This record gives sequence, structure tokens and C-alpha cells, in this order.
Amino acid sequence: MGNSMKKSFLTVIILALGIVNMILTAVIVFAVVPTTMRTNELISKVASTIDLEINGSPANQEVSIEDIENYGMSKELTINLKKGTDNIPSYALVKTSLSLNTKSEDYAKLQPLVETNESKINEMIQNEFMKYTMDEVTVKKEEIKSNILAALQEYFKSDFIVGITIEFTVAQ
Repeated sequence: MGNSMKKSFLTVIILALGIVNMILTAVIVFAVVPTTMRTNELISKVASTIDLEINGSPANQEVSIEDIENYGMSKELTINLKKGTDNIPSYALVKTSLSLNTKSEDYAKLQPLVETNESKINEMIQNEFMKYTMDEVTVKKEEIKSNILAALQEYFKSDFIVGITIEFTVAQ
């Protein structure tokens, strides 16, 4: 009888564990999974909003080449870059031009302000480049361009500037 009691006791324990397992599975399916799905949906919405802010408004993507005026900045900038691990000073020679949407409702009003605000625009470009080391500048060129574009659109409170072209050389 001792052996039979052990077997029935083990059967009861296994049955209890199976029931606990089913209950926990039901909790996961009905409580955790829907919450996770809602969280993922929220994260996707936030990510798409951030992506729209980085790339500008969707209208920027549809500007035809005939409607773009290139405005070349009048001077080449010499910008001190952040020191790298070697602690050796480095700099970048930067030539910039802006792409302006001539069909934008703000174009006529703001285009003349680009020239009068060149020093402020140059300061924004310098501030962005100074955040990076010589090695990072070449790797993160697109990030730098999008950050400068976002800063310009914020400064002019308009998206009539739809792009920025940067040519640079780095040296120590």
C-alpha cells in the first residue's frame, strides 16, 4: 500500500501542476498579450510620429525638382570638431546649400530672410558639427543633415526649406 499511495500522491501533484499551468497560460493569453499588443501599437504610433518629424512633413517628399531652388551659402565654414579619443584637435571645412520649395506658401515671405539670417544658419551648422568627432562626422553625415534641417525648419517656423546639401573635408 505504501507504493500505491506514493503513486496516487504523485498523480495528485502532477494534476495540480497541470491545472496551475493551464490557469497561468489563461492569464497570459487574456491579460498579458492584449496589454503587450496595445503597448506595441503605441510604440509604433510614437515611432511613426518621430519619423515624420525627422523627415519633415509628407509634403516635403513630393516636391518636384522644378519647384526646388538651391541657395548656396556665401562662405565656407571652418568648424572645430569635438576631440576624439586621441585628444588631437580636428576641424571640418564645410560648404552648404539649402533646397527651397518655391511652391511653398511661405517662400515669398521667408526666402529673402535666408540671406539676412545667414550668420544664424551658419551658427546652427557649426553647433551641429561641433557635437561630433572627426571619425563620427563622416559616418553620421545623414544624421547631421537631418538635425540641421529640423533646426532650420524650427527656426523659420516653416517647411519651405526641404533639404540641405553639405560638402565637407575633415583634417587634423
